Amino acid sequence: MDDVRRIDHFAERLDALGPDVARWPAAEAEEARALIARSAEARRLHAEALRLAEIVAEAAEAAVLNGFAFRVVADVQSRRSDRLGWLFDSPRRFALAGASFCVAALALGVAIGAVTVPAQADDGDADLASPLVSLETDI
Repeated sequence: MDDVRRIDHFAERLDALGPDVARWPAAEAEEARALIARSAEARRLHAEALRLAEIVAEAAEAAVLNGFAFRVVADVQSRRSDRLGWLFDSPRRFALAGASFCVAALALGVAIGAVTVPAQADDGDADLASPLVSLETDI
């Protein structure tokens, strides 16, 4: 029964102080080493605590890298919102941007319409339309 209490106390100390027994207070470290030497359960608990410490260290290392990536993404988003903020903060700038877009769309529509719409043949323009008519009839 005494070993069960010692194992329970050892498990509590592992949780509180970590698996590196050399960092424990001297008296507790001696007891822990003796318990690990004679008890398979203490060795199992100590091995689990060591593995958990390794996992936490690996996660902390990964968190630093992920934290850097998150900072880069946040910086890019901040700069993007600053640029959009410049446009949306001023009603005059926003209206000017909208009007510019409309003028550009209208100019593009006129240019496309001028290129793609065929000329209508009038009676006076029969000689201009005849090459088009002959091409249509040859096909």
